[in-house]
This record gives sequence, structure tokens and C-alpha cells, in this order.
Amino acid sequence: MYDVIIVGAGPAGISASLYTIRGNLKTLVIYKEKSALEKAQKIENYYGFENGIKGEELYNTGIEQAKNLGVEILEEEVTNIQIDFIETDKKQSEQIFKVETLNNELQAKSVILATGNKKNKPNIDKIDEYEGRGISYCAVCDGFFYRNKDVAVIGNGDYAISEAMDLQNVAKSIKILTNGKQIPEYRAENVDIINKEIKEVNRK
Repeated sequence: MYDVIIVGAGPAGISASLYTIRGNLKTLVIYKEKSALEKAQKIENYYGFENGIKGEELYNTGIEQAKNLGVEILEEEVTNIQIDFIETDKKQSEQIFKVETLNNELQAKSVILATGNKKNKPNIDKIDEYEGRGISYCAVCDGFFYRNKDVAVIGNGDYAISEAMDLQNVAKSIKILTNGKQIPEYRAENVDIINKEIKEVNRK
């Protein structure tokens, strides 16, 4: 029986585990898929690293830090979480969580879901090849790396416009590539909208 089971080993999940274990709560972190953090080539907006740090290094260091404090780590896929009841010493029913993986069935008094948010990736050739090496999913996080450069935002909805707005005071010019779709009307001095379909991403 764990006091806390945390699903996800990214920054949110590991940060939560550091607090729960220091609060003397028996803690287990379960994760399977890699974190988006691992794709970050360099992170400069995180406290404590004067020369920045690679996303993969920060991710792995966080997991090792949790282990050193006594957090148990299980690398498996969670397949089901459901409420269960057990009988206590006082012959009363206590509500718990039953967490199932492909190989284990675990019990916890509480569960924290810190699985992150998967980005909707456009179906464009070679986009995977340049993730973290010129392709980013967060203008606020990585816009600084593209200051005074020509940048492109791929998208056709409100989020794409929001990202373009975040880049306006950073980038030299911005092109919103709608990949063949229409976009809500948006005008800005250094922003162009291109409605053509995108075949692939490549470097010149």
C-alpha cells in the first residue's frame, strides 16, 4: 500500500514526488513513455543553470534525485485506475485506488496524474527529425532562441495566432503556415499568412 502513486515522471510528477516523500509519504512514480522535455536541445529559462541544460539531462537528473530521496520508480504502462475498498483493523471500509499496469496491481491512498499534454503533431515529412533542433512547440519557452530571426508558426487556429503574438517582439519576421487551411483574420506588421500545404521540413 502506497500513500501516493504518481503517474508521470516529467517535471510535474517528479516535483510532486519530492514533496510527498519529504512529507514522509510512501511514494511510487510510474511512467512509460518519454517526456517531451527530453526533446529540448537546451533550456535556459530554468533556475539554477547558468549555462543552460539539455532537456534530457534535466529529465534524468530529476528521476535520480527522486530515487536518492527514497521515491520508488516503476517503468511500466498504467492500464487502469479504479476505486476500490478495503477493510481496516476497525472492520470499516476504507476507499483506496487500485492502479493496474501490464505486470502489476498496486494500491494507493491517493493518485496524482502528471502525464503531461501531448501535442497534436502535424503530418509533415521530417518534422520529427528537427524536434528540439529548430522545431519547438512553445513560443514562450523557446522564442528567445530565435530572436531577430525569421520564424514560421504552423497552425490555423487561435493557438497559432497566440504563438505568433508571443513572437512578435522577439522575431524579425513571422510567417503563419496554415497548411492549406483558412485562418481567422489576423494582421500584424511583421506577420504574413501563407495558406499553401506543407510537404516537408528541411534545412537549407
